[in-house]
Parts: sequence; structure tokens; C-alpha cells
Amino acid sequence: MARQWPFVGRERELAAVRKALGDGQLTGVVLVGPPGVGKTRLARAVAEHAESGGAAVRWVMATRSASGIPLGAMGQLLAAWDGPGSHAVHLLPNIARHLVDGAAGRRLVLAVDDAHLLDATSAALIHHLAVTGAASVVITARTGVTVPDPIFALWKEGLAERIDIHGLARAQSDELVRQVLDGQVDGATLHHLWELSLGNMLFLRELVEGGLASGALGRDADVWRWKGPLVPSPRLTELIDARMGSLEADEQAVLELLAFGEPLGADTPERVVGPDALSAVERKGLVVSERQDRRVELRLAHPLYGEVLRQRTSPRREKTVYRQLAESLEAAGVRRSGDRLRAVTWRLAAGLPTDAEMLRVAAESTMKVDYGAAERLARAAVEQGGGYAASVVLGQVLIGLGRSAEAEDLFAGLWFRDEDPQRRTELAVTRVTNLYWGLGLPARAATVLRDLSPEPPDDQAAPELAALDAALFPPYDGAKQTLQLAADLRGVDGAVDATRLQALAVASAALRRTGRHDVTVRVAVQAREAVAATPPPLGLTTEWAHLQLDTGCCESHVFTGRLDEAERLAREGYQRAVADGHATAKALHAGWLGVTAGLRGTMRTSLRWLRDATTGVRPDGLPLLVVLWSEIIQSAVVTGDLDGVPHASRQLQRVLGEGGNAYAPWAGLAPVWTAVAGGRLREAERACLAAADHAERDGLLQAHLVALHTAVRLGTTLPVADRLESAATGADGPLAAAFVDHARAHAAADAAALDRAADGFAALGARLFAAEAAAQASALHRARGVRGGGNASALRARAWAQECEGARTPALGDLDSSSELTRREHEIASLAASGMTSRAIAEHLVVSVRTVDNVLHVVYSKLGISGRRDLGSVVIGGSTYLSE
Repeated sequence: MARQWPFVGRERELAAVRKALGDGQLTGVVLVGPPGVGKTRLARAVAEHAESGGAAVRWVMATRSASGIPLGAMGQLLAAWDGPGSHAVHLLPNIARHLVDGAAGRRLVLAVDDAHLLDATSAALIHHLAVTGAASVVITARTGVTVPDPIFALWKEGLAERIDIHGLARAQSDELVRQVLDGQVDGATLHHLWELSLGNMLFLRELVEGGLASGALGRDADVWRWKGPLVPSPRLTELIDARMGSLEADEQAVLELLAFGEPLGADTPERVVGPDALSAVERKGLVVSERQDRRVELRLAHPLYGEVLRQRTSPRREKTVYRQLAESLEAAGVRRSGDRLRAVTWRLAAGLPTDAEMLRVAAESTMKVDYGAAERLARAAVEQGGGYAASVVLGQVLIGLGRSAEAEDLFAGLWFRDEDPQRRTELAVTRVTNLYWGLGLPARAATVLRDLSPEPPDDQAAPELAALDAALFPPYDGAKQTLQLAADLRGVDGAVDATRLQALAVASAALRRTGRHDVTVRVAVQAREAVAATPPPLGLTTEWAHLQLDTGCCESHVFTGRLDEAERLAREGYQRAVADGHATAKALHAGWLGVTAGLRGTMRTSLRWLRDATTGVRPDGLPLLVVLWSEIIQSAVVTGDLDGVPHASRQLQRVLGEGGNAYAPWAGLAPVWTAVAGGRLREAERACLAAADHAERDGLLQAHLVALHTAVRLGTTLPVADRLESAATGADGPLAAAFVDHARAHAAADAAALDRAADGFAALGARLFAAEAAAQASALHRARGVRGGGNASALRARAWAQECEGARTPALGDLDSSSELTRREHEIASLAASGMTSRAIAEHLVVSVRTVDNVLHVVYSKLGISGRRDLGSVVIGGSTYLSE
């Protein structure tokens, strides 16, 4: 039995239909739209609503087979009718009376699906029912076809309102898929389904149902993800076949050319098949054209047409089509910038002889749009004798695919095959970048650099080598060299130098490890400007290094407390990565969105982004996964979502593997939160210090600071404040300073200082940290008998905690309910805090002044304040914590 899909995304149209049906001047609505956009589903929702209101609903399903039979569409409704003969003068009134009588005194609503297929008599009857007011009508009709005159007359004459129904918007499509799957869906999967369905609800349903049936759409841990290529299901294929209709052989040939080669200029199918066949498929609406400069480009009218055509094409026929495409393009002349790439790709697919150098260039050019195709081209180039240069490109493609270990094996084999100093330098920088970023192995990266240059570089050395040396060897203070390298990114032609950009990515990452975030943001901006000034296409090494610098900039914004900027950059990058199909870029940006949300305290949002980031990424393809799985464990514990913790712990160990990892110290925070989940707080404190020790040894300052501050959040009695303050002296930005303020206040048992620390976190947007500091202040106030101060701090803690999506931590668990305000107390306190007098409040709420003053006295007592002038300090942003 087919599942019933929820009714989503049609609230506006449904409201318009209901309004029209409630208008005494109208007799109904006509829902008009292309096939599959949900006209019938909307009509059914309207009918269900009318039926629930007491109406008698009757359905008419028009079909092509019955369209030539008088009253053929009405047959089911008239099965019991034995009225008088079919004289035209009496027929329609008699049938109308029969239908009205059948409603037994209820309002009659006639729902008509596919009105363009109605026979003339049925259409006249529906018009009669509407005109006479015997029934309200809800009619669906398809755009682009002729509807019977009586139906057209309904909206032309103002008897019924025409409502155009369009496909779902992207957000509506995403929400529908989430509801159907009842869970989180990977962002790339949502984009994939949208690109294939383009808002067509019927196609979307068949894609999802087909994916579930085939196993292509399945759960990866807690996230739904599409795995592998699309194989259209039989039902979807039948739908597309019905849309395309019967095709002549030459029409089929035109569509096959487009399925494998779109977009194409009109000259290609005209030359290979003929202009008449092209005109025929255009008239059928199967092909669309648009003008690009002086050229007309053709595409299939819907992406799924191409999917179905490619699926049913035999391998032999596929090679023939690619040969026709390649030969046609070469005969016409390779004139446009992308023509040579397409010709090489088509020749390879056709099995035609192809030059190795052309394959290498094609692989480089294809990497940004399709890594899978780029790998095929690069391997073909190697197999056909492309040599060293082709092998380097293949290695770069493997990096883009997240297969960094394979890439390093390939590069290591090339290391002694070329003695040219320039090429060895370029290969060394690529290896260093891959080892540092792709595999998270700084020590091995340093070894490669020393193999290239046994002695430290002097003042005359290339800036990329100077910056890398400063980044990879003690004392790891390469700010000066990194800034110089950023200033020298462009070559003599004004384009960005790919080797230097890679070196800058590594040098910048090394500076972030030591807390030099302001420098890394500055050089990332310079790199972005240099890349923007470089004409396309950009090589893979440039794209990869640019990605590293951009996501590194997100990291720096996060750990300096500039959360709005971090979120903006990460969200923009995530959207680009999903649109480009770049899995690694998607994971990086989603990861920083998750970490940002975690610092804000929106822990469920954090968990969703982190799970999105870790879905579909190779465990050995992204060292940052250590941070992300550790953050998942924290967010899961804090939100009480403990079922996923064992899986996350296993994945964390899998990512760490047997070798080193540049982010390994972050893994030490996972045992902290698993201990918290079990109520073992002293064990959690010790785990914090162990993680801090590991981070200090590895020179990963941010992990060092976070580990020590986590101990403070847990209320540690261990002496960490001095150590945290000492470590934070090297860190840029206000977040590290806020950690120190919190630690100092906690160590000194200074409630007022803890309140100030809470304000500092709140100013950064770190609401969970603010809530925890305020909760600790509340506990200290009360321990010293300062009830009012305790209540005020607790109230602030609850107000911040309310914005943390149900987060529960040890500090928040100490809050009691004695300072909660009722909704009326909160309302009056907020109005008083805004400056309104008691009389103005009384008039606003229509109560007495005495009532207002009495409520305010209760509020002052609960909060431990002396009067109105203190309300502003405890009513946060116009809201406080409310009791239910």
C-alpha cells in the first residue's frame, strides 16, 4: 500500500481556495498547473475540509479513454440514475436534481480532476451545476492544453476563481522530504532531490519512494543520505515515458544527443539528425532553448528525461552517441573555451584515440565540477603515457575526492622521478599541504620539506619555503613570513600562484594552532582577493588551498568569538559546496556551522550540523573529523540524546586510527562528556586536565584553552585558573579573555565577578557559557545567604538557558525554582523595566494601579532587588525565565 505523503507547502494556495469558496459571488475554483505539481493533492485537501464541514463531496475523474463518451466522466455518479431521456432541454436539470437530492440536504461540492479530459456533455453539466448554484466546484486542469469551453467560461465570466499552482519552492521541497523520512536529511541529498525534481511533487515522490525501495536512499547513522547514482525506478520510468509520449526514431536520436551532451548548440542535432526532428521535439515540449550571447543552447525540458534516457541506452549505443557528439564538434571547429574539454571527454567515452596531454588538461579543467569524471580522465592520461605531469594531476584529483592517503602514496613514488628544481618544489608543497591538511600529519610534512631543502631557508629563499619552514619547525612563529607570502601571492601575469597559495594555507593553519587568529583572517582575505582576480579556470591546487584558507578563516572567527561572521562565511561556503557537489567542502563548512552553533549554546542545531558534516565522508579523508565527532559527543550528552554516543565514540576512534592526527588532542574531550553523562564529575575533571596536557604537548592552543575552561564549567576544585591565564596570553580575540575571566571568578568564589563573566559570554553570543556562569554565581550568592542576588543570577541563567534548546549541564542542574516568575509577573516587570509608570501599566493591562504595585513588590522580593531601577539588570532583552 502506497504511503500517504503529508500536505506541505500549500498553505497559501489552500487559504486562497477556502476564501474563494466562502465568497458568495463565486461558485468555485479552477486549479491550473503543469503535471505533477500537486493540483489533485490540493483539491483533495479542499474536499476533505469541505466534507469535515458537513458538505457532500462527489469526485469526477476525467480520463482520456472516456473523453469521447457523452457523460463518460460522470458515469460513476450516475450509475443509480434512472431519470427521463436525454433531451437536451431537460437532461442537465434532471441530472443536477439527482445529484442534489443525493446530497440529502447537505451542500454539494463537486471535485473534478483533469478537466481538460472531460467530454463535452460532462463539461456542460459541471458548468450548469456551478451557474445554477446547485454545487460548488473544485476543478483541476493542466496548463498548455485546451480545456472544454464550459470550463473555460467559469473563470472567464468570473463564476469561479482561477488559481495557478506552481511547483514547490526549494524550502518546501526540503521540508516535505524531512517529514516523509521523519528525520534529518543530508544537505547534499536534499539538493540532489531538488535538482532532479525541480519542485514537481509527483517526481519527488517517485524519487524518494524509488530510492527507499532500491536502498539508494538510506540512513547513515542518524542522517538520511542518497548513496550512489540515480537508477530510475520502473514507476518513475513509466511516468517519464508517458510525459515524452511516442517518439519517432529521429526524435529519439535528438533526445539521446542531449541526454549525453547537454547543453548543445542547435547546430549539433541539426547536423547529426536533422532540423525537422529537432523542431518536432521542441513542439512536444521535450526540449527547451535559450540564447547565450550569439548562440542558441538546447537542453532537455526536465533533468529526469535525461536520467531515463541514459539508463535505457545500451553501452554500444552510448558509445555511438558520444562519437557523434565528438565528431560533430570537431567538424564544426573548437571555438569556445569549453569545447576542447568536451571534445576530449566525448572522445574518451566513445573509445576513440585521445592524446594524453589533452586528457591531462581535461582532467584539470573537470575537477571543480565533477571529481569522478576528472579521475577517469586523469587515469586515462596516465595509462596513455602522460608521465609525471599526468600522475601529479591524478594525485590532486585523489585529494579532492578525500583519498589523501592514496594521493601521498602516488606523490611519494614520483618524488625521485624528476630532478627539475621548480617541479620538485611544486610537488613538495603539494605533498606538505596534503600531509598537513588532508592527513593531519605535520611531522611527516616537515620531513618532506627537509628532504627538499636540508638547511633552513635564508633571506633570499622563495617566500613559500620561508613561510612553510617557519610553520613546521620550532619556534612555530611564522607570522612575519606568512604575511610576506600573502603579499606575494600573484605571479608576473597577475594570477594567483598555486604553489604559494598552498604554502599559505599550511602556514596559516600552523598560526591558528598557536592562537594567531587575527593574522590568519587577514591573509585569508588577501588570498580571496587574489583568487577573485585570477581568470578561470582555477586549477585544483588553487581551489583546494582556497578552501583551506576560507574554512580556516571560519575557525579563526569561531575561536575568537566572532560567531556571526563565522556563521555567515560557513553558511555561504556550505551552500556553494552543496551546489558544486563537493563533499569535503560541504563537510568542512557544515562542521564549522555545528561548532559555531555549539558555542552559541543551540545544541540541537549544533548536533544537526555536525551530523550533516560527518555523513558521507571517508574516515581517513578529513582530520577535522576528530573535532566534529568529539563535538557530537558533547552535544548529544548536553541534549540528552545519549543513544548516538556509542556510535560517535567508535567513529572517533576510527578516525584517530593508528597514526598521528593534527587534531588528536580534541579527542580527549570526548571522555569528559561521557563521564558527565554517567554522573562521574570528578572523573570528567581529570579527563579535562589530561586533554589539556595532550593539547599543550602538541601545541594546539585552542584545544588547550577549551579543555581547561570545560573544567571550570564543571565546577572544578582543581587549580586551573593560572594555567588558563598563562596559556591565553598567546591567543587573539575576546573568547580566550572571557575564558580567563570565568576561571578567575570561579577560583576566587566571587559571585559578582561570575555575573560579569556571564555578561561577557552573553555579549559574544555564547549563551550556554553565560547561563553556566550565572548559575554558578547564583549558587555562591545563596551559599552566603544573599537570597536576592541568588535569585537575580538564577533568573538570568534561566533566561539564557531557555535559548539553548534544552541543554542540561552540571552547572545548570544546580538551579532551583524559587526565583521563577509567573507570566503576569514577567509581563509587568518587563513593562516596568522599559520605563512605564504603574499607572501606564495599569491602563495598558486594564488592571488597578494597586495590582501593578503589588505584583512589582512580589517581583522585587523574588529577585532580591530594591526597586524599578534594578529591573533592567535582570530582565534580559525583554524576557526572563518563566514558570509554566
